[in-house]
Amino acid sequence: MYSLTKQLGVFFIRYRVALILGLNAVSASLGFLLALGLRFDFEPQEIFSTGRFWLPVAILITCRNWAYLLFDLNHGYWRYASVHDLVRILKAHALSSLLFVACLLILRIESFPRSVIFLEFFLSIILSGGSRLAVRLFSERFFDIAATSKRASRNVVVIGAGDSGHLVVKNLLSNKRIGYYPSAVLDDSERAHGSTVFGVPVVGRLSDLEKALASDSSISGVIIAIPTLSKDREEDIKLVCSKFEVALKKLQSFEDIACADALSPQEGLSIESVLEKEKVIEHEAEIRDALRGKRVLVTGAGGSIGSEIVRQLLRFSPSSVILFDNSEYNLFQLSRELDDVSPEIQVRRVLGSICDSDRLRSTFAEFRPHYVFHAAAYKHVPLMEENTYQAFRNNILGTRNVLDCSSTHGVERVVLISTDKAVQPSSIMGASKRVAELLARYYSTGTLGTSLNVAAVRFGNVINSSGSVIPIFKQQILSGGPLTVTHPDMERFFMSIREAVRLVLTAGILGDRGDIFVLDMGKPIKVVDVARKMLALYGRRDIEIIYSGIRPGEKLTEELVSDTETLGETPFKKVGRVTSDIPKREIEAIFDWVISTEKHLPELSDAELRDSLLGQFSPKLEQLRTGTAPEIPTPVSRTVPGQNIQVRPS
Repeated sequence: MYSLTKQLGVFFIRYRVALILGLNAVSASLGFLLALGLRFDFEPQEIFSTGRFWLPVAILITCRNWAYLLFDLNHGYWRYASVHDLVRILKAHALSSLLFVACLLILRIESFPRSVIFLEFFLSIILSGGSRLAVRLFSERFFDIAATSKRASRNVVVIGAGDSGHLVVKNLLSNKRIGYYPSAVLDDSERAHGSTVFGVPVVGRLSDLEKALASDSSISGVIIAIPTLSKDREEDIKLVCSKFEVALKKLQSFEDIACADALSPQEGLSIESVLEKEKVIEHEAEIRDALRGKRVLVTGAGGSIGSEIVRQLLRFSPSSVILFDNSEYNLFQLSRELDDVSPEIQVRRVLGSICDSDRLRSTFAEFRPHYVFHAAAYKHVPLMEENTYQAFRNNILGTRNVLDCSSTHGVERVVLISTDKAVQPSSIMGASKRVAELLARYYSTGTLGTSLNVAAVRFGNVINSSGSVIPIFKQQILSGGPLTVTHPDMERFFMSIREAVRLVLTAGILGDRGDIFVLDMGKPIKVVDVARKMLALYGRRDIEIIYSGIRPGEKLTEELVSDTETLGETPFKKVGRVTSDIPKREIEAIFDWVISTEKHLPELSDAELRDSLLGQFSPKLEQLRTGTAPEIPTPVSRTVPGQNIQVRPS
């Protein structure tokens, strides 16, 4: 049935004007016939008497179609029919009826009752307007239900029954593809109580939110539609939502709704909005001045961070962007996405590994980049614990190769993407990234004869990046759960990927030589709280959260600055500068250790390489290896309202 309806819809779109003209003729004929029938008690002889039906109806159809063309009623979609369309129908029918009367007088058609003219006018308006209304009701009920039949809408409570509340409810009801259904409205106005907003009941005051959430476990979100709501009331609502683990969304202003593009659905509830991670755009002019007309190379361009760097780079008019990645699939996918995005910017694709120094040298020699963004790295902590050899080759030797080629070929600026796990590292991945930071520092000192302009940017977990916990939770929710959290006290910094990359561009391009920059990640968030917010976002209060135990190399908390470092301010908002008192001879010793280890790499086992790396750069991890460090607390069970949380051994 739905397939047949779609085929009919395609046919109607293709021959819309002709069909509407035919429908107008049918509507005018039927209205005229009914008017004559009412006038002559539906006696066929009286209705179809000489000169009473056929000639007048032909004149009426001609006048009516001309008026419809004049008022542009043959275009547009009936499923969006409105009061504005009804006004135009009234005007068209009034004009066509006047022309019809004029033609009757000119042709002097006898025995034509005047009452038929008035009857036909009202009947044809009912038929024409009613048909459009019927199409709209049918479309809203059938098409939207069919489009959303395979995914249930998530129920939300709308706070506010005023103008903004009406617009929100109407938008959610008329755009069911958004996936949210307003099940109730709350408002403090006594006049609104007991009434409805487009059929959605106003069930009480704002203070009744807790009762509404407790009585309906299917509610997964709350939308505040009162722009003038006080901060205190917002905080009260936020506390209630946190208690029941439902997502909260606030519409900033009435203008945001009234001026929104009606052809595009409003942005749905997202994990970025739930975690309150804003997107910051600053220093755009300075970045554009620095990158305009430049050649930019991005390593790891097909990854989550690297691909976002590429997307944002294209906005600043570089002459060319070189995509360097060892994954054929990632490079292909990114290439498809960028096709025709910025045709004036040359995009070159290079398939290769940063561990292959010959491939890197030939790439730098061919493209002569001005800027290099080094995002290629292995990031998965437990996996690197089992593959120290690859962590050393890729994260350390690969970074050395990139820095060496950049120094040799006169690159203006290198930006190294680092991580908070490089601070007092407790893992192979973190230790390897700390070595990468120190190598960047070494190349900026000029010890090799040329001083490379290099900066490192350090930040924590990026929402939805590869290796982030967010995609893992999403996959677990879609598969029916349970959600696995390593420890109830495990917490991490989180930042939206767009904001992180914009701050990387700001600090990396505009910052000083040789610095390590730290992005302001806000306050750390407990991973179990992220799991709860994800469940609320998907409206799944029935899925369990299970503690699985801390994995090898993981810490309960991460830091952005170590005990031996100092965090200072920069001219850039949400960006800090890290300074440390590492002597130059120690940095040189680290470089010598990398060269020496590389020479003996084929002879070293993973365990020997791990011992060497840990002993050099992570005293805390060395303590853990030898058993002299304090034990990490064992995970414990916690009870969460509306959820069952268990403990599973690691």
